[in-house]
Amino acid sequence: MSVFQLTGKVTGILSLIFIFVYQSCSSTPQNNDPSDGGGGGSEEEYVYEKIPYTDPDEKGDAILDFSRVGYKWGDLNVPDYPVVMTLEAPADGSDATEMIQEALDKMTQKGALLLKAGTWNISGTLNMTKSNVVLRGEGDATVLVATGKLVRPLIILGTTSQRQTVSGSSSRITDSYTPAGQMYVTVEDPSKYAVGDDVVIYRVPNQQWITDLKMDQIPPRADGGTVTQWQASGFSIYWERTVVRKSGSQIYLDNPVAMALDQTYDESQLIKYTYSDRITGSGIEDMTLVSEYASAFDENHAWTAIEIQTAIHCWVDNITSRYFGFGLVDMKAGSKNITVSNCTCLSPKSTIQGSRRYGFYFSGGQLCLVKNCKADSARHSFSSSAKVAGPNVFTRCTSTHALDDCGPHQRWCTGTLYDCVSTDYLFRVQDRSNLGSGHGWAGANQVMWNCTGKTLVCQSPWVSAKNYAIGCVGTKSEGAFTGRPDGVWESYGVPVTPESLYEQQFINRKATTGLAAPISCY
Repeated sequence: MSVFQLTGKVTGILSLIFIFVYQSCSSTPQNNDPSDGGGGGSEEEYVYEKIPYTDPDEKGDAILDFSRVGYKWGDLNVPDYPVVMTLEAPADGSDATEMIQEALDKMTQKGALLLKAGTWNISGTLNMTKSNVVLRGEGDATVLVATGKLVRPLIILGTTSQRQTVSGSSSRITDSYTPAGQMYVTVEDPSKYAVGDDVVIYRVPNQQWITDLKMDQIPPRADGGTVTQWQASGFSIYWERTVVRKSGSQIYLDNPVAMALDQTYDESQLIKYTYSDRITGSGIEDMTLVSEYASAFDENHAWTAIEIQTAIHCWVDNITSRYFGFGLVDMKAGSKNITVSNCTCLSPKSTIQGSRRYGFYFSGGQLCLVKNCKADSARHSFSSSAKVAGPNVFTRCTSTHALDDCGPHQRWCTGTLYDCVSTDYLFRVQDRSNLGSGHGWAGANQVMWNCTGKTLVCQSPWVSAKNYAIGCVGTKSEGAFTGRPDGVWESYGVPVTPESLYEQQFINRKATTGLAAPISCY
């Protein structure tokens, strides 16, 4: 473990350390006028361990700081709510869907609904749409069984609310180049924003970007299947952030820019946003979720154990799933700051082909953390979908009896860390070219840190981003589609120190301020 020091004066070792000024990053300065770009008070300098391989390149692009993800950015433990309602499983094995749903709907105070040990047959879907409500079992002894042939999620956490941008709140990002990893953007009209505002970085690419990525030149499939060439109109991305400080026209954010913003290739804006009913502070914990199935390749049964929709600062902990067609948890577009921990996805039942057997999946989540999780017999145990807006983190996770790769799965997912993740099969960050319907470049600014796999692929796109394999162990391969630029490989075959990038970045950040993520920044 590193030793951290507080010092008032640092000289001679600036090439070996990072220096952060706490007061300049505080979102609650002594002078609370957000228009003046800062506050008064004394400045303190903090020194902490330099992390290797994370220095900016010649353009200023760097490996992202992934430390501000998960429930309450990782700064608070998941709360242990008191039990406010308890249910016993029907002794006769009758359907319990309505019983549990009514109890969830009746929860009017912060607390847990406890499902006692037993078997709970669920013919439909349980919908958790309230904040500060936990669905809790008694560990492996509480078993929820998704019965019947209906393809569905067993539990949905969150609402279906959609993000709404605030009229008149948009301002153009003016720097010709904003590097990946930077904690601020420069805007045309900073007066539109105040500390604490929820904002999106909205990037609209042009067709030149598509051409320079060669994503309008995806080759035909040998089997004659459909290949869709990328179009700029389909690749706008929204990264959700919170304003933590203002300094002139610079707006500092709680999380880094996840890919370079380059006026050669895009027009980008900062825009305030709201959700009408995004839930917060809710969780699912300590139970086993099971799907009925007819055969090993059955397609007509419960598909996902837990689907997270429009929810923030929520969690899934100590859940075991068995026999679902898709996986244990799917974090959808409205999910943010979700922690999934200590979960195990076992024995999926489905055909072995597309959109099946994805153990832990970011289909759209942002600032989410998956840690200490295991998947067995999945196709894509730890993966992401198209245009997922990071940072997101998988850390200390394990895939066994894997049937396909870990890694970004399709179409320009930005800013994912695979940290101390192991698989007994493939680990690939690559141009997927004509796979699927023309997935193309699957990920940008993806980092594999001290990962292991039977075969490793790490390619970087021609423009706009890099991908990294650092301290990874396995047989290096060019991948299914050769001739692509190699990724950034460091210490190939030899694990590096620190063992966990996520954990070290988190320790460094906490040493800087000792305070929650929204009031620390670069």
